[in-house]
Amino acid sequence: MKTMKLSSFPLRVQTEIFSSMELIDILFLSFCSKKLKKSIESCIKLRLDKIISITYCSSKPNNVRILSSNSNNKEFMKLVPREEGRNRPVVQMNLFGIDVDCCMATRNHPFFILCNQQDGEQMLQTIHNYFRQFFGCSIEYHLESRCLDYIPRLENIKSSNICFWNEEASTQLWDGYITLSPSQDYIRLNGCGSYENEQSLKLAQTKVLDLWIPDSKAGDILKNFKGRHLFISGGTITDDDVIQFLNSWKSNQTHQNLEYLSIHRERGLYQDLKRDLNPEKIMRNLDIKRFDPNQKMPIYRYDRRRRDWGKCDWKIEEFSSPHFIVRDADQHVASLEVTTRGIKFASWKMTEEEVMRGRIQKTFQRTPLQNADPPRNSMKFSKFSRQIQREILSSMELVDLLMMASCSQKFYQNMKSLMRSRFDKILTITYEWRPPSRLNISSSSSGYNPFMSIKMRYELRGRPLISMNFLGMDLQVSMPTRNHPLMVLLNLEQEQTLLPSIHNYFLDFFGSSIKYQLNVKLLMPPFSKLKNITSTDVSNHIGVAAFHDFLAISPNQDFIGLSELESPLLGRNLEFARTKVLHIGETNCSADDILSNFEGRQLFIDDGIISDGAIIQFLNKWKSNEGYQNLEYFSIYVSPFKNPLSPNQIMNSIPINRLDLPDQLPVYQFAKKDWKLTWRIHKFSSPDYIVREIDQRVASIKMADNNITFAASNMTEKEFLEKRLLKRLY
Repeated sequence: MKTMKLSSFPLRVQTEIFSSMELIDILFLSFCSKKLKKSIESCIKLRLDKIISITYCSSKPNNVRILSSNSNNKEFMKLVPREEGRNRPVVQMNLFGIDVDCCMATRNHPFFILCNQQDGEQMLQTIHNYFRQFFGCSIEYHLESRCLDYIPRLENIKSSNICFWNEEASTQLWDGYITLSPSQDYIRLNGCGSYENEQSLKLAQTKVLDLWIPDSKAGDILKNFKGRHLFISGGTITDDDVIQFLNSWKSNQTHQNLEYLSIHRERGLYQDLKRDLNPEKIMRNLDIKRFDPNQKMPIYRYDRRRRDWGKCDWKIEEFSSPHFIVRDADQHVASLEVTTRGIKFASWKMTEEEVMRGRIQKTFQRTPLQNADPPRNSMKFSKFSRQIQREILSSMELVDLLMMASCSQKFYQNMKSLMRSRFDKILTITYEWRPPSRLNISSSSSGYNPFMSIKMRYELRGRPLISMNFLGMDLQVSMPTRNHPLMVLLNLEQEQTLLPSIHNYFLDFFGSSIKYQLNVKLLMPPFSKLKNITSTDVSNHIGVAAFHDFLAISPNQDFIGLSELESPLLGRNLEFARTKVLHIGETNCSADDILSNFEGRQLFIDDGIISDGAIIQFLNKWKSNEGYQNLEYFSIYVSPFKNPLSPNQIMNSIPINRLDLPDQLPVYQFAKKDWKLTWRIHKFSSPDYIVREIDQRVASIKMADNNITFAASNMTEKEFLEKRLLKRLY
């Protein structure tokens, strides 16, 4: 059979070959030679950068599952006892620099490495060290060890979930492990032993520490802890330990980073009542305050890792207490609960006033107007002082403020004055139309949940409607409930005017500091009649004439996203060209004019048509500083079968520089919206770059027959070569 060397293929072909392979197969190839290993690292660096974590799940030294995050945590390799390979073909290979016996991966089994129990830890250490060198420092390494008398000694582990019960060996086992992997982000430890003094000092730097160690002295662990969250179950703690901790926190001497603490003694573990805490004694030694019992308690939410049916997940849990203490230095508040069995402590990192204001906002309950009883004794709102008016209004939902502002022109002006600081904190208001829903209106201050919805009459069947003057118009509305926002009835005669009228009201009421976003399926009236829109996302066809008219009243937008572009006319529209971030899904026409006229920061075209001449002109204009001074990132993909690019022709038309250290390439990070309209961070790197003549600024470029990517740096070539700093593009 005739063979061909992989190295004889072009770099692009090699990259495509590697990209189609499983992670385990890529690792196999990297063992063949140092040259091939370097080639793999260079070709698929972007793919390797997408691996967030590798996890080792150990039950014995020679029984370890190895999983990666980019395959839904499915194992791709496993250390197994030699007897597990008895009924499978065994192959001898040189892996990780040593000779090992292996069983190749099948549909039902991952790749097996056969080893004896006494060799298991050394084998795992060899694999781990190879991964660290091959994948680099961007990947996190996690360890789950369910072996009752063994912990693998591995370096630079970021997250641990460990269970062992060998009391005699506990100190030695733990010291050997934590010395190699100190200061972890998360440790969950089920074990035995005291974990006092030196051992607790080594645990103290963990950001989130979750311990279940019967008879351990929780006071020693708490005294030394420097992290954010501490959970201790089964340990013992004294009244003096609790008093010392709380007074130390109040005086700002220790635990400045601590956000949440829970120490709990499990029921039935001890019969000696002297181990119980004395809440009355502890409270007497502190200046304890109470929240107003007539109000609902503020609820503190924190993340806690829980193991359910073998799966370890983060879940949001809640804590509330009427008692709190105040730190002297900054007046920050911490909620506190002390029982005979333990203590819970939550630092709000807010003052008492800020917590109370937040509590009112969170617990305020809207009462539907149609169900409210008429007040027996009324008092004019204007009779209250401005400070009291402001406090009352601050506790209300945004839609309730809008309804109150509609009561009178005087109230409207008073509301704008009193709530100016609150309105300034609203970053965005979004109009979203995705059939079958008619239109939802949301704001960033309400977690992007709709506070108002516009519906047709058939959509409001069975809901009570009220006639009221709202937003300067006589409308019929259905009042908000726990499950529904305020719903406004849309009559056919208002179809073209209602939304523009609401939008104009918002522009006047909230002011110009808010950004208005439009997410629609089709850009048609009334959406195309909205002025001062700063972000537009259209998921289907656009009418070119309507879009030109729309850009005339909503120019200079921060973002425009189009799923399709069929007409080249928009590429010649100056307002379209001035969009800061332009993202086009598919173009059925040439994108030459779009690129030629673009004056914004970022341009993405996922599937387009563009000529080599337009790209050459773009690169030369940037290099000579004749245009694109604002451009930070540009990427266009084309079909290599229908509209391929000519990488060699383009690269030969302009001087190209190349970095000779592929393992130290600068990594550019940029934000890009996905199909769910969620901004996500992506990465780009390339050894090729060009230099702008006037200021020696550098731009990395990558060329292929189906793509060109360009990322401008704010560094000179000298700085670029010396530092290779990370640049974030947002």
